Amino acid sequence: MLLKKGYTPAELPVATLTAGGVIQATQTMGGRFMGVGALDLTAGVSFLKAYHQPPTFSLLSANLVDGKTLQPVFAPYTWSVAGKLRVAVIGLTDDQSVIVEEGVRILPWKQVLESTLATVQSEADFILLLSNFSMAENQEIARSYDQIDCILQVGHVLGNKVPMVIKNTLISQTDIRGKYLGVLDIDWNGHGRWQEGTAPMAEETNSFYQNRFIALTTSMRDDPEVAAIVKQVQRNIAKIGSQH
Repeated sequence: MLLKKGYTPAELPVATLTAGGVIQATQTMGGRFMGVGALDLTAGVSFLKAYHQPPTFSLLSANLVDGKTLQPVFAPYTWSVAGKLRVAVIGLTDDQSVIVEEGVRILPWKQVLESTLATVQSEADFILLLSNFSMAENQEIARSYDQIDCILQVGHVLGNKVPMVIKNTLISQTDIRGKYLGVLDIDWNGHGRWQEGTAPMAEETNSFYQNRFIALTTSMRDDPEVAAIVKQVQRNIAKIGSQH
């Protein structure tokens, strides 16, 4: 969400300013959490910790841990409410990431996911996983833990991906860096099988979903608060440029 790979040390100050602006804009639009992806670690864990301020804004990763204690560096999960539903949101970071900061590790999902699910599933009406793993890994996760209702993935294959159903889990992906808005409409009938389309009038045991990708073109009207954040970040970047 925040950074990309390949920065030089000289480029990082501008990149981190931009990343901070992205988080501020996300919060302005109502965002309260994000999953920590591999590229978000480019500027180091200490940089990200400054933005981990639950419950206002939570960074999520169940498998990014302190190297000595093996305790999560950020929140392994958070809670959200959708109507009357209590939603558990879990984060996973790709364990093939290169950690440049000493003292932290990324554990395989097989080491942490079962215990995390055991902690939340008794209180959760819906379990959402924000995964930085590949599609193949996410399919294996879905086959292994059918109590996960939905996986939103990012970080490997680029572009929008039409949702697919693996056992009881719906897997979806929206393109990165604000190019599209992914809209997933759900008619929830409880944990179980998914079906694409709209729910019929008759009582059904399946849950139904419809998916849309909306291109965020420059012709769309800017939100005034977000536009102000963008301008301030641009001014801060210009100051850095003037100092070199």
